[in-house]
Amino acid sequence: MDSVGGARPRRLDVRTWSRRRRFAVLALLGVLVAGGPLGTDMYTPGLPQVIDDLGTETGLVQLTLMAYNVGLGVGQFAWGPISDRVGRRGPVILGSVGFALAALLCSFAPNIGVLLAGRVLMGFAGAAGIVVGRAIARDLYSGAELTRVFGILAVVFGIAPVIGPLVGGFVLSVGSWRSTFLLLMTIGVLLAVASAVGIPETLRPELRVRGASTERREAWIAPLRNRQFVTSVLILVGASTSMILYLSSVPIVLQRERGMDVVGYSMLFAFNAVGVLLGAQVGPWLSRRLGGIRVLVLALLLNLAAALTVAFSSALRSPLWVLDAGMWFTVFAAGICMPLAIGLALQPFAKGAGTAAAIAGGSQLALGSVVPAIVVSVVETSGVVLGIAQAAATIVTLGLVGVAAMSARRPPRTRDAGDAEPDLTEPA
Repeated sequence: MDSVGGARPRRLDVRTWSRRRRFAVLALLGVLVAGGPLGTDMYTPGLPQVIDDLGTETGLVQLTLMAYNVGLGVGQFAWGPISDRVGRRGPVILGSVGFALAALLCSFAPNIGVLLAGRVLMGFAGAAGIVVGRAIARDLYSGAELTRVFGILAVVFGIAPVIGPLVGGFVLSVGSWRSTFLLLMTIGVLLAVASAVGIPETLRPELRVRGASTERREAWIAPLRNRQFVTSVLILVGASTSMILYLSSVPIVLQRERGMDVVGYSMLFAFNAVGVLLGAQVGPWLSRRLGGIRVLVLALLLNLAAALTVAFSSALRSPLWVLDAGMWFTVFAAGICMPLAIGLALQPFAKGAGTAAAIAGGSQLALGSVVPAIVVSVVETSGVVLGIAQAAATIVTLGLVGVAAMSARRPPRTRDAGDAEPDLTEPA
């Protein structure tokens, strides 16, 4: 199903835009989508300092990462449908302002409870940039071009894990973890201004989901009936679970278990993040040759092998480079999965793209945070626990994808009016 109700007019023709304008909009969309991860990547180097400053437990401080991700996931379920009704620009600007205010609250948090609440609010507001940014990309592109664009956005998205911990480490060297949130507040303000100036309204009035309850209900139901969407989102959730486990555990594993200092940890974390960048570019290239779903499944298998490497190298106290090789390939596999899965999930939906992006992105972060939250609450963080949890999550994901493939019937192939791209779930 390509859209929800009514005729399907052609999308805005970005080919009429200047190259400079296309680049500027894509760059800003990339920053908006990366704004959510940046709220974690700049913060993680300061986790040990937060533990000492607030006099709290390691597990509770790790939950601030989960709280942020839950806010990001739940927020997408709100911002996506809102953007389908009122347009894209307003929610993006409002979300950026809310992100800045929540970061300010976190910077003044007197205890772990206020910090947890601030992180939830910060994630909820930051979700607007992620889900609406993806919906804007779907407004402007479709088919193979959409997958390529998500690969480009993933480059900007992948820069956040590279520069985030480096910037966070530098801020810690001259200030404290509270200074990190003041910097994030400034970024939120700048994003609000840039969005107001640089983001056009991409959702045409005839493609908006109106107030009729049947139309709104169809916008939610249509993605769940689409096999390509369901399979892509299952893989997206599995890859995100592995990535969130990594993000929440790697500061403790490398700094506390392996004895690395903040600067060394930040540099190694940035090196690992290069895997996300490479994976985001390899995924679309492979999908044109093997088919998108096949590439996603192969990436999950790679993630499984890498996770087992992390577990065994930690149990055997192997050299650091062996442990980090396993970590690097887990994030490389996630880099393949996440942008490609989002592109495949949104491809069939011209109308209701915001709602489809909300279901995909909300499931990615809300469901992807469940296993990490349980793990850090129940078991003491270690490299062995990280590897086993990542492997288990990947095995469950592969099983669910197999069940979905056997039980679902292939829907009829449809595409937006005027599109001529092939079905990306099969080789071209």
